[in-house]
Parts: sequence; structure tokens; C-alpha cells
Amino acid sequence: MQSHYRDATVKYTAVLPQDCVEELRLLAERKVIPSVNQGIRVAIEGFLTTYRKQQYVLAMKDAANDKDFLTRTMDTQQAFAAADAEDGEW
Repeated sequence: MQSHYRDATVKYTAVLPQDCVEELRLLAERKVIPSVNQGIRVAIEGFLTTYRKQQYVLAMKDAANDKDFLTRTMDTQQAFAAADAEDGEW
């Protein structure tokens, strides 16, 4: 996501299993994580990153079966082949 997304924060209440919260508190006490809040944030960001990657892989699998997409991709690659081969600076 764009950087402005990460700068904005929203207070949100969630219900979590007690044992997870206790473990996060212990990790915070041991200075493994800065805070319970930070531990939850990192976990959510990790989940979302994994989810986005999975969605990208699925989209690429669909694109690989789309003849028109493959044709456009090859046409674009050929159009830029000469520019990629140049040794000079722009």
C-alpha cells in the first residue's frame, strides 16, 4: 500500500483469545516486541502481505491462461526490446 496508508491509524476494538493476549503481554514484558499493540499490528500486516501475495499469484495464473494478455505482454516486450538494448544513458 501507499505510505500515507501506514501513517493513518484508526482505533479499533477486537476480541482476541485470552491466551494470545497473555502471550503477547509476556513478549512485551521480555522486550521481544515493543508492545501488545505493536505485536498485533505486525501480525495483521504480515497476514495482509501474505494474502496480497496469494491474490497476485492467483491473478498471474489466470493471466497465464488469457491468450490476449499473453499477446499484449509479448507485444509490449518486443516494443521495448530496442530501448533495453541501448548502452547509452537517457
